[in-house]
Amino acid sequence: MDIFSVEYMEIFSIALFFLAYFGIITSKNIIKSIIFIMLMQTAAVMFWLKLGAETSAMPAPPIIYEADLLERAVFIADPLPQALTLTAIIIGFSVIAIIITMLNTLYRHHRTTDWGKLEKLVQ
Repeated sequence: MDIFSVEYMEIFSIALFFLAYFGIITSKNIIKSIIFIMLMQTAAVMFWLKLGAETSAMPAPPIIYEADLLERAVFIADPLPQALTLTAIIIGFSVIAIIITMLNTLYRHHRTTDWGKLEKLVQ
């Protein structure tokens, strides 16, 4: 069995999320914190993809025009996890872009990416 198979994707995404959370808490560098935030976003997207993945689901939209399709309606994929995943990707990209812009400004003013040095500058 492969640890990266679909059966283990939920466990892997939850573990990756909390590993990235631990990394954010313990990192002393802003760039590493940004990377851990990106890992948390990836873990959330993986979790939503796993929830929306059905091995028996048809790749068809859940629009039913005929009565015979109503019998097969249980095999149609749910579009909600797909919409949430797309929204999470867009919001995550926007947040990372804003964070990198703020980091650029912060680095130009203080010439450091260390959380400890920045705390000393604030005090």
